[in-house]
Amino acid sequence: MMNTADAPFRLDGKVVLVTGGTRGIGAAIAEEFVAAGARVLLTGRKRADAEAAAARLGGDAIGFAYESGVEGAPEALARAVLEAVGALDVLVNNAAILKPHFLTRVSHSELDELLSVNVKAPFFLCNGLHPLLKASGRGAIVTITAAGGHRPMPGIGAYCASKAALINFTIAMAKEWAKDGIRVNALTPGSVATDAILPKDLEKREAFIAEMASQNLLKRLADPREIARAARFLASDAASYMTGSIMTVDAGFLA
Repeated sequence: MMNTADAPFRLDGKVVLVTGGTRGIGAAIAEEFVAAGARVLLTGRKRADAEAAAARLGGDAIGFAYESGVEGAPEALARAVLEAVGALDVLVNNAAILKPHFLTRVSHSELDELLSVNVKAPFFLCNGLHPLLKASGRGAIVTITAAGGHRPMPGIGAYCASKAALINFTIAMAKEWAKDGIRVNALTPGSVATDAILPKDLEKREAFIAEMASQNLLKRLADPREIARAARFLASDAASYMTGSIMTVDAGFLA
């Protein structure tokens, strides 16, 4: 029998879409949401990867191929979700790219790609799914941002700028869509131990982890599940009085 105190944190009966849900933080979020009772839809760049990830989740999970940087892809994904399930309660905007470069080396094409994937895609996906989230009557958007969106960092300045734009859009959407019953919040993780950021060489990986861990108050990197739990909170009814907020889970990096 479920403890009534846990009920607001459950996602039973909710349909959730997680972009970039095949690995790293996105995969951890998808797993956490399934454990909380949600029906999860997820995306990956390759259909085979997305379908394999959905199969691992089990139940009625569905995987969609989604090249977020391609023009028209967000709108196409919104149509695919409508056709597949006809409803949506939660959108987790997680898919993103990094492209580390000092600003003097950032090319036109790289900046276009960063802005297309990290800003335009989630923006237009939110717009495309707005009718479903509104129809839900309890819609919620959780956008994964980055510490660099709050504190620009050398070597990833263009990426930081894209995440800052996403934070700005989050607050603007919260203000415009509150009347539609849609809560819009963002989640800023600190350094997370995922294959996307960890060097493959073991010696370099050990040095990298030590360097990144030294920059926060807890002196360690996050497990992806720690970020997933925060995303679950923002998606759940436990956060029913939160919108327009940027929740930071970074071991005090930005403190």
